[in-house]
Amino acid sequence: MPFKNMDMSLGKSIGFTERVKLRYSADFFNVFNHENFANPGVSLQNPSAFGVITGTYTPPNRANSARGIEMGLRILF
Repeated sequence: MPFKNMDMSLGKSIGFTERVKLRYSADFFNVFNHENFANPGVSLQNPSAFGVITGTYTPPNRANSARGIEMGLRILF
């Protein structure tokens, strides 16, 4: 079952001198807040739960499947 997810990153780099730069970035995960439903139950022992979806898919490196924003500021020298 394919899962859909759209991520986006925006950034800006500002040079103060020839060697010193400031880089700002904003990363957006699951930009459109699209839900990816988990696989349905397949147990024939419980007919009332067969084919019922009870949750959403959560990516492995996330706490939940909702939209997330991460901002960063880096000084390069």
